[in-house]
Amino acid sequence: MYSKREKTFHFTSFKGLYMGSLDICNKKLKFQDLRLRNQPKISEAWWEMLDKCFMSNHLVESPSGELFFIKWYTLCIRREDEEWIMMHSVTKRFMVFRQDEKSKDFYYTDDIRDLCIFLGQSEAFCLSASMYPGLKPNSIYYIGSGLGSYNLASGTVRSFDPPRGKPLLVHYPYWLHPTNSIA
Repeated sequence: MYSKREKTFHFTSFKGLYMGSLDICNKKLKFQDLRLRNQPKISEAWWEMLDKCFMSNHLVESPSGELFFIKWYTLCIRREDEEWIMMHSVTKRFMVFRQDEKSKDFYYTDDIRDLCIFLGQSEAFCLSASMYPGLKPNSIYYIGSGLGSYNLASGTVRSFDPPRGKPLLVHYPYWLHPTNSIA
């Protein structure tokens, strides 16, 4: 992820234990422990289910320069029919952590206020929902392991089905940032 505020690239290790930053101008590479604080209060059964999920890590910067670390949990589902077997992933949960400016630690939050986060196969980005009619604030819109939205406050997943007549296996496109222009 490129940070406009810091003018550096940020990345996480595969398991999300470390965060690195690359300052291209000064050609400096720095690493730090990714310290996650204030873990969400969820039941033991939920933690056990999340242990069975695939987890991907994402970094995103808000328009105001806040840095967020997101854990995306998807569960692999097997469906059998008389004629075929299908495997697909279902989004189960997101966990969002906001970075504290002073300590550089990340603190769990279920309230990103007016923001919407977009996750997909390209770089994640963040928008103010009030600037784009139809977007639900405090939500994550995702594409890849399904297509849908996730309300951070309620923890509810809303899946979007492909239009009628379209194949079940859809190769989803990348999100297009609404401020991108075609030259």
